[in-house]
Amino acid sequence: MKRKIFFSIVLLVIFLFVITGCFIFNPGTHYVAWVVGDLDSNEKAMLLYSGDSGETWVRQGLDILPEGKSLSDVFAVDDKTVWAVGDGALVIKTSDGGANWSIVQIDVVASDSSFDSISVNGNDIWISGENGLIVGSDNNGQDWTAQDLPASATEFLLQGIHVIDDDLIYCVGNNPSPPSGYVLRTTNGGQTWEEIVLPNDYNYSNGWIGVKATDQNHVVINGGKGHFAVTANGGEQWVTGGPISPSDINCLKMVSSSTYLTACDYDHIYITEDSGISWEKQPSAGVSNSFLVGIDALDRERALIVGQSAGYEQYGKILKTTNGGKDWKVAHTTDMNLYKVSIAKK
Repeated sequence: MKRKIFFSIVLLVIFLFVITGCFIFNPGTHYVAWVVGDLDSNEKAMLLYSGDSGETWVRQGLDILPEGKSLSDVFAVDDKTVWAVGDGALVIKTSDGGANWSIVQIDVVASDSSFDSISVNGNDIWISGENGLIVGSDNNGQDWTAQDLPASATEFLLQGIHVIDDDLIYCVGNNPSPPSGYVLRTTNGGQTWEEIVLPNDYNYSNGWIGVKATDQNHVVINGGKGHFAVTANGGEQWVTGGPISPSDINCLKMVSSSTYLTACDYDHIYITEDSGISWEKQPSAGVSNSFLVGIDALDRERALIVGQSAGYEQYGKILKTTNGGKDWKVAHTTDMNLYKVSIAKK
């Protein structure tokens, strides 16, 4: 009798372990994701969705996407609410996980304006683009304000924007001729903007592509020729670094305040776990002649990267890792260039 009771207890413990392991100790093991990109043969932008952690992909938004306007960036607030921006002042939004998309009208800028980056924090939505363009909304996109920036901003493509809280927003850009970078910051919700001059003449030799932050103190700027800049005290001091490779750091994901994943030109993938002091190169996958231009991660182990052709013919690929980048696999390919990816916990 004692033996039967013992085995019954063992089976019960195993059963509870399995149940709790699946439903309690492993939250967020699944995610949804969106990828945006260039125009197909019907002049419709690529808007791809995965509901199974990047394994399979389907197109969304074909019924509302206008012809001739590509999508350049996407931001998933959660698994239901997603924003995307692109050419011709195009802004689209879904509130039901992509079952239905709608166009958001922004009348404070020219209709041919090019939007390149979007960042969302609560009801605050910030968008940046060509010719020193930044627009913001503090009521979830109902009203928009074109920002009054320093006159020098008009010379730059503002390719990356990141909102940290109601007051603090960073934006970076570049001017390809001559190569130079530009960093802007507002600490009062856009009432005023200041230009940040990075040490070691980094703004004068490196075009900046993106900016990310985990909090008010920890901010990373990435860009041309493998260079970057980091602050751990809210911008009081900046540490410049690189090159980590001869190619551009096109996109960077801060998994934590010290761990960053990067997607670079010519299939280069790097990771640092000490705020950029040292970097480890990771293996890529698929066609090697490509620019890796977008990256996002659910956590330290699970991430997606999107890329585009480095040659004349368009080509897009989506890479996936489930082990922190030790291995990457091709999850999807398309004939169109892909630009950015955004993940949300399911």
